[in-house]
Amino acid sequence: MRDFEHHNSAVWAELLVDCMGASGLYTYRIPDGLSVGPGDVVSVFFGTQQVGAITVRTSDCLSEGLNPSSIKSIEEVISPAFFTKEYWSLLNRVADYYQTPFIRVLKAALPPGLLSKSQRRIRLCKTNPIGTIELSINLQKISQSAIQLLEILRNSPDGDYSWQYLQRQIKAPRKTGSATQAIRQLKQRGLVESYLIAPRAPRAQKRQAVVLTADIELATGQLTENLTSRQQEILTGLARLGGELWLSDALQQLHTTSKTLKKIADLGYLFIEPREILRAGSHSQALPDRPKTLTEEQAAALGVLQGLTGYAEALLHGVTGSGKTEVYLQAIAPILNVQKSALVLVPEIGLTPQLTDRFRSRFGQQVCVYHSGLSDGERYDTWRKMLTGGPQVIIGTRSAIFAPLPNLGVIILDEEHDSSFKQDQPMPCYHAQQVARWRAELEQCPLILGSATPSLETWVRFKDVKPNSKPDSAQAIKPQRHYLSLPQRVHARPLPPIELIDMRRELQDGNRTIFSRPLQTALESLVETGQQGILFIHRRGQKMIVKSSKRMKMIGKQKI
Repeated sequence: MRDFEHHNSAVWAELLVDCMGASGLYTYRIPDGLSVGPGDVVSVFFGTQQVGAITVRTSDCLSEGLNPSSIKSIEEVISPAFFTKEYWSLLNRVADYYQTPFIRVLKAALPPGLLSKSQRRIRLCKTNPIGTIELSINLQKISQSAIQLLEILRNSPDGDYSWQYLQRQIKAPRKTGSATQAIRQLKQRGLVESYLIAPRAPRAQKRQAVVLTADIELATGQLTENLTSRQQEILTGLARLGGELWLSDALQQLHTTSKTLKKIADLGYLFIEPREILRAGSHSQALPDRPKTLTEEQAAALGVLQGLTGYAEALLHGVTGSGKTEVYLQAIAPILNVQKSALVLVPEIGLTPQLTDRFRSRFGQQVCVYHSGLSDGERYDTWRKMLTGGPQVIIGTRSAIFAPLPNLGVIILDEEHDSSFKQDQPMPCYHAQQVARWRAELEQCPLILGSATPSLETWVRFKDVKPNSKPDSAQAIKPQRHYLSLPQRVHARPLPPIELIDMRRELQDGNRTIFSRPLQTALESLVETGQQGILFIHRRGQKMIVKSSKRMKMIGKQKI
């Protein structure tokens, strides 16, 4: 595994450059007096552009075939140790174990355009105010360009400018690195500092809304005489629907036109204006929720989970409807209270909305979603928010295992048995459960695996663990495993009846369709009672279902 620590003696650095047309790693020289290590975000010249890059590794030996005189130097370290040591170790471990180039793993962990969208800025150090005496002493040892930049910052109301702006203000002859050297001199004397900021938030998505402005008495029919009966009917209907609708919904539900609504708006009874639409994945319409009373088995499982310290694994084995999600919620609550975060993984994007609604009902805006179905902007914004280190809950698919949460308190894999946690293509190919185990170990936090039907590998690892056993402090040296059983559904609700049909016997009795006779009888009864049914058929049976469509139409006289 590559060393995360800085190599002060290193002369060369291999960087992942964030620029259009860049591929693979590029070698740059580390200037004298500049400390660069893996994980640092640096500024370099790539062609004629000055762009951001992430340091992958450093070395005191130059690769064969490279000419030292043609290699450019790193301009500046923008953000040292951008990733935590544990996060960097995780990426290295994934690359080593799955025999994948590290560059592939790093790209999979980063959102699109991370560095190209960020902006480098320079500001005066607040911890070291510039006084007249101190300034006169320091200015004797720095270049004229540095003095010029310092004066620009001092005359700024906020003492803060973008790096690009300061570069344009240099009056000295244009030489490579002149502005960089000036900033470096000021940084070495503790007068200025550089930092990254996220770009401006994308423009809000807006949609026309119709909002009622008249008094609530409109709903009772007490309308003024200057309105027609049809206009009064529209206003009464709008009031009945809450007094506010999207324009498209208003046209449909009130059976009116935009022209009619505009006339009513001119009379002052409503107004039509653009309203912001919250982006999908960043909001929920679920009502606030409070912790529910737990069953005896749920309380026992929660007690074990809340007693876990450091790295430990727990299998929450609960039948469908046993309340595993409620246990997750109540286990996460105290973690957020101590300013740590939780990472919840689900196998499919389709499962994310319903779980997100449940979590946002409990934790509100502390819940974020992160998966490949989001736009690049949404993924970037969420990724940057994770780096702040505040208490939050991240819900996502397998790729979210690389979410850069610096204060991770727990990792949860819901439906851990699902094969969707395995990444088959493109590279890197990995199993999110294995990576989650490594990350929990590095972060020293619990890993909770939830399932009604645990995978064979998980079952073997937990089969000898005593159910609902309390954490044993004497076993703190080795990883602890806990088997938590939820054998009954909440409120003792019965499971739906299941009937297994031996299709070999059906064939022997002369039934040559893919539908058993009990299923055909059940479908016929649905037609008679006006009810509905759902048939789940394996992909390999799709051709057979087409052949049997005539039989289905005869049963229900319905289209398949």
